[in-house]
Amino acid sequence: MPQLSALLALLSGSLVTLSLAPFFIWPLALIAAAALFLLLQNQTPKQACWLGWLFGLGMYGSGASWVYVSIHEFGYTSVQLAIFLTSAFCAGLALCSALGGYLFAWINQRLVKSRTRQCTAITSVSTFSAVWIFIEWMRTWLLSGFPWLFIGYSQTESVLAAWAPLVGVYGIGFIIVSSGASIGLIAHQILNKHNNIATNKTFAMKILPIVALTWLAGPALETMQWSEPQGGAKTVSMVQANISQHEKWQRENLQPTMALYKKLTEPYWASSELIIWPEAAVPTYYQYATGFLDQLHKIANTHNSALITGIPTRSTYSDDAYNSMVSVGNAGGLYRKQRLVPFGETIPFANLLGGVLAFFELPMASMSAGDAGQAPLTIHHWQSKPLICYEVVYPGLAAEAAAVSDVLITVSNDSWFGASIGPLQHLQMAQMRARENGRYVLRSTGNGVTAIINPQGKIVQRTEQFKQTVLNGEFYLMAGQTPWTRAGYYWVPAAITLYIAVMALQALLASRR
Repeated sequence: MPQLSALLALLSGSLVTLSLAPFFIWPLALIAAAALFLLLQNQTPKQACWLGWLFGLGMYGSGASWVYVSIHEFGYTSVQLAIFLTSAFCAGLALCSALGGYLFAWINQRLVKSRTRQCTAITSVSTFSAVWIFIEWMRTWLLSGFPWLFIGYSQTESVLAAWAPLVGVYGIGFIIVSSGASIGLIAHQILNKHNNIATNKTFAMKILPIVALTWLAGPALETMQWSEPQGGAKTVSMVQANISQHEKWQRENLQPTMALYKKLTEPYWASSELIIWPEAAVPTYYQYATGFLDQLHKIANTHNSALITGIPTRSTYSDDAYNSMVSVGNAGGLYRKQRLVPFGETIPFANLLGGVLAFFELPMASMSAGDAGQAPLTIHHWQSKPLICYEVVYPGLAAEAAAVSDVLITVSNDSWFGASIGPLQHLQMAQMRARENGRYVLRSTGNGVTAIINPQGKIVQRTEQFKQTVLNGEFYLMAGQTPWTRAGYYWVPAAITLYIAVMALQALLASRR
């Protein structure tokens, strides 16, 4: 494997990170896709697997290495161990990209060599794009899931964002990857007239109009309204206490923490229909905080207000612990987090890891997952099924929540990631959830960024990070569902998976002829 190809694969992966928040250089997503597509041409599956792994290593090494902050600063591990664990984490995630490289090369190689079927350039581009998105979708469920760094998020500020209500982040990703691969292939043909890439002479004439239409359709799709406001504006106050993660879980700080949240909230009871405290704002189990919550319940009722807050809970029938949200005042319901953070809230294959678990002694590191069929919280006369922290990065889970919610509420404790790029990437994903589902998103965090996001994915109001403040603003309840909310979150990955299965079957049959 030429060293230049290996270096280019590594660097190309890092371009995906630069296309996302907080850099927002979205054209680099096209270049990343083009570079990997060209690098994989004429490679054996084994070579493509290696190049795919290097691409993934560049992407995760630059875009997900913020886990070092959690492991070292808040997990209190040594620098050496934190570097090792972070490197292993990124290298492991890169295996998904390696699988994608292998799968594409395996299909492409066999169709090219087939005597009975010419693998056209359009087929090659389509298969490459489908495999890319299939791997992204696979990462939403493999080993409890790590759906981070999807290439479609790069377009929250481009015209392609208007596609989100129809095809979501997966569909936008397919457009980006296929556009990049097509443009890269055409450029390669122009620069190298004697290239070995299997293609039709009329490839540019066939593919460029399709690529152009997907981009030009953006402004037209922007005018389409899939949901509409119901009633007048609602008022919300979201408390950002900015309490250090090092101090939050210390027993002696429990009472000062609850007193601080109560003090910061007091000026807003009378003017706010809804008050939101972030994930685990009350850092003790529900059973130990009932007196405090009863006080809040009475205050909220007095002002005809509602408060929802993050708080850990325990099962009545077992020792299971949950990362939860409860509501008091003019509200009701309890929600328990369904999707847990690997190595933060749950340990995959914990029974096999043995003594290694000692390296992950983080607060709330052995939580249980809540049931899938939980009812939404009721708030005044409307309802919302919340998303706790990591859950907002799951496109399907958010769509299911939006289907039964008048507004999407997500709470987070991004202080785990310090001053890294992780919290800003997290915010961008919340923007995509608003766009996909045609809902306002109310995002309450412990230390920023707390924000109100409108159904077009635009940030209406936001706080600064690492600042003690309260965001007070307005939002609207929305009625109507986008095509993505209704069915897109499962039919888009299903269609892509079916396409890959058909191509793989054709490749298998072609290789036997």
